Amino acid sequence: MGTVAEHHWDTTTLLAPPASGEQRNALLILNSPLPLQPIFRRLWAAASVRFCADGGANRLYDRFVKGKDRAEEGWDAELDANEDSWLPDLVLGDLDSLRDDVRRYYEDKGVRVERDPDEFSTDLGKNVARLSRLEAASQPMPGGQYQLVIVGGLSGRLDQTIHTLHALTLLAEKEGRERVWAIGRESAAVLLAKGKHYLKIDLAAFGKTCGILPLGASEAYVTTTGLEWNLGPTDYMYPTSLATAVSTSNHLIQEDVTVETDVPVVWTMEVRGGGE
Repeated sequence: MGTVAEHHWDTTTLLAPPASGEQRNALLILNSPLPLQPIFRRLWAAASVRFCADGGANRLYDRFVKGKDRAEEGWDAELDANEDSWLPDLVLGDLDSLRDDVRRYYEDKGVRVERDPDEFSTDLGKNVARLSRLEAASQPMPGGQYQLVIVGGLSGRLDQTIHTLHALTLLAEKEGRERVWAIGRESAAVLLAKGKHYLKIDLAAFGKTCGILPLGASEAYVTTTGLEWNLGPTDYMYPTSLATAVSTSNHLIQEDVTVETDVPVVWTMEVRGGGE
């Protein structure tokens, strides 16, 4: 038998600026409800690069300029009121969703707003391609890539959520991106490749509800530790599949979790405070 590939995931890297020599974060904001302000504030501060995919700029503007629903978002006037501290580095897409007032505001603030008319790529894909160009121009850097944090895409229409999970798969398996997270208002997701994964979960920000989704595979042989209902040969749901049984609404019982899988699966977990 060959050596099992090991991977380490630490949610604290999403929520705090990197120390010297550590992998940096790139934040990509989609046209989807933003997470509540307490966690979004930390995601933003931890990022070295911040892009808005088309209408994602509307979401940013509506919170930090227009002030929509601030009272419900965990708004802190002392920390959040300076509009200029919430300017993205780039707004990029086909710009069919970007409002005129939002475009004028960001352009007046010196933010680059660029239209890419390519009909064969999504706005998410356009922004990832731009990030790849940035990475290629800024070598060497720790790890060679940014850790990509996609904000949004996990709520609203089901087909859009599936597209986000599809994108996580393509970015990992086709484009070789080793660290891609999707963080929505209610949930977070990451693709776990074949191998053994060690996850350290900040339980103040995420949990306790979690799940393992065997999407794109007829079945997955998954073994876990750290869950209320562990999966494994002598535990529960072995194998797991959409046609038999799926571990949804599972629970984290500690911050350290292991997941070993023979095929890629999607790990999901609750974003605290975001659900009803």
